[in-house]
Amino acid sequence: MINGDYFMMCLKAAITYIPQNLMMSLITLAISVFVGTFIAMARTYQVRGFKQLFDVVLALLKALPPNLILLIVFIIYNSNFTKIMQVLHLNISIKDVNLMYVAIVALTICCLPGISEVIRSGLMAVDHGQYEAGYAIGLTKLQTFFHIIAPQAIRAVIPPITNSILSLVKATALVNVIGVVDIMNGAKIAGNTYYCYMEAYLAAALVFWVIGLMLEVFSHKVEGIFSQSVKKLA
Repeated sequence: MINGDYFMMCLKAAITYIPQNLMMSLITLAISVFVGTFIAMARTYQVRGFKQLFDVVLALLKALPPNLILLIVFIIYNSNFTKIMQVLHLNISIKDVNLMYVAIVALTICCLPGISEVIRSGLMAVDHGQYEAGYAIGLTKLQTFFHIIAPQAIRAVIPPITNSILSLVKATALVNVIGVVDIMNGAKIAGNTYYCYMEAYLAAALVFWVIGLMLEVFSHKVEGIFSQSVKKLA
């Protein structure tokens, strides 16, 4: 039987950590999109040397479980942070760094392959004739990319990238393995008080469900905006 009072207590605790989860997700997403775009372009446009390198790196990263990446990054951080600060002559101890930023580095490594593949699929979805059309009306390669290719590619990647964002938000529940408290663990900590673990997990599930629902609604609105822009170009 679910106790309503315990559930509300755990729900309030879970809601407290929403900003931290969203911050980790947004920063990770921003870095992944920025870096992933360059990787996707290098692979799509066959940049010599970089394509082969990125193919190998992404294949390796895809094979590693997220919790394993988190642990590897955390161990590297613990083992080398002090040495790096000494080399840089910076008076910063390991205790001065919020573990959330270590989690962001690990989550970026986990998220980068998927985001890069999504962006690459969007670039490949644009017909090659669109490039030729841009050049035919006097646009440079850069202008063609930003004014014709990018809007169509962005529209194509919105549905799959929404799934990637949802996966990223859910992946933040793994950061407890390196000592970072998130939505699920915040609810669980509250549940430890009265051993009401079912209420704690249900509260965390509700919070993640609401976040996921809001992301779905937002993605549909963004997709509609880009659909209108593509129709105008056509």
